[in-house]
Amino acid sequence: MQALRRILLSAALLCAPLTSAQSQSEPVAPPSVCDYCKEKLLTLDTLRQALPADWLLQTEREPVFGGELLVVQAGLQNPQTLVLVHGLGQNGFTDWVSVMPQLAQRYHVISFDFPGFGYSSSPNGKYSPRNYARVLNGVLSRHAKGRAIVVGHSLGGAVSLRFASEYPAQLDKLILVDAAGILQRTAFVKHSARVPLGVEQMPGFLKNTIARIQDFGNSAVEKIASFPDPTRLLGASETLWGGVMANRSNANAAMALVEEDFSADIPKLQTPTWIIWGEADTVAPLRTGQTLARRLPLSQLLTMPGVGHTPMERATAQMLYPQLLRALNNQPVTAARPEAPSGALTDLHCRGETDRLYSGHFREVIIEGCTAVKLQNVSAERIVIRDAIVQMLNVQVRAKGTALEVVNSELIATAGEFNGDIAIRADKARVDLAGIKLEARRTAIEVQGFSRLIGSVNEIRSPAYTGPWQGSEEIEMGVLAP
Repeated sequence: MQALRRILLSAALLCAPLTSAQSQSEPVAPPSVCDYCKEKLLTLDTLRQALPADWLLQTEREPVFGGELLVVQAGLQNPQTLVLVHGLGQNGFTDWVSVMPQLAQRYHVISFDFPGFGYSSSPNGKYSPRNYARVLNGVLSRHAKGRAIVVGHSLGGAVSLRFASEYPAQLDKLILVDAAGILQRTAFVKHSARVPLGVEQMPGFLKNTIARIQDFGNSAVEKIASFPDPTRLLGASETLWGGVMANRSNANAAMALVEEDFSADIPKLQTPTWIIWGEADTVAPLRTGQTLARRLPLSQLLTMPGVGHTPMERATAQMLYPQLLRALNNQPVTAARPEAPSGALTDLHCRGETDRLYSGHFREVIIEGCTAVKLQNVSAERIVIRDAIVQMLNVQVRAKGTALEVVNSELIATAGEFNGDIAIRADKARVDLAGIKLEARRTAIEVQGFSRLIGSVNEIRSPAYTGPWQGSEEIEMGVLAP
């Protein structure tokens, strides 16, 4: 029972900070910051009086859950429809009010409160991205002027991504703002539970110790996240889910979000997509945006330094609006993969170092006894990691034998490619991969000593299996078999 409580708490914590007053990277504003929330204004009539007179507010019956849905429209005279999709929290559509007036000068803007949130009713049911995508489709079918631009924040980003995969003909362009729930749930929980200890500011003699403490914390979170998933029992019946989660809208939507798997759909999406992310987001890690930018075929990532999870807040809305305009006015340009260099390559050896960043092209990379090491924009013919803690971003390895060997180490790798006879060999290791392409002539991942493998939105091409891989596996003396 204690294990179950921990998992439920983790699921709730994943998105509990998603309301506009709870970004962990910025000062917490007083409750009155949400001037238009139902909690403050209480009635829809009061909300109408508080918003611009030319905005249209109406409630309508939605057929997915059978409840009453609040729909808000502005800029009704404009021909292009732009839909703003909110994240978790009872603020609902009001999270977008800071940017709606400017957008309404150019677009027919639609926003609404999902069932269970804001001024909409709270009918029973499973508040999953798939069901919410059906709600979004209904709103667009009734009110959009042709193909719409959809902008989704946090949970709304996940819903918008699911909508794009299910209803591509309804969509002109997709904009994801700090989308939550894309990573496999263990990777998501690890990020949410991570304590920002600030290794970079520590004296040199403390850095190694602090990094090892963080390593232990990751191991503990992985162990908790490996316990049986309570959503599996509830997920067997949406009626059961809705009954257990009645009057618990945030928990309902958060737990349904964590179990959603986008790994098979993301590489197929042909909708032009912009990805906007706050670099200081402590709820949905930036590696989520980096993963999406790598795996979505037509996409581009824009980041905002110092901005947390909710860039629509008053303090940061002025930073979000120019990024939205750039996304609205332009088509995304997919980042080019670095070309393999010509000529002789040098080797990189890191031994006993802490808090180091390496970039460049190498023949062989060996990292041994190092902590808090980052490889970024690296290409190599072989990488070996022993007794180390390493993060990778945009690392490509093309090997004749084993591309990447991880021994008694922790590796977090994002947006990369490993190509070899064996793409990865793990031995007493923890390997967390997001947005990685594994191409293997023999085996994608081979495990010797007991290892944990976590995968989010990855692709495998091997003789035994070709397709997406997302999951969490514990393996000893075997191979990954998705």
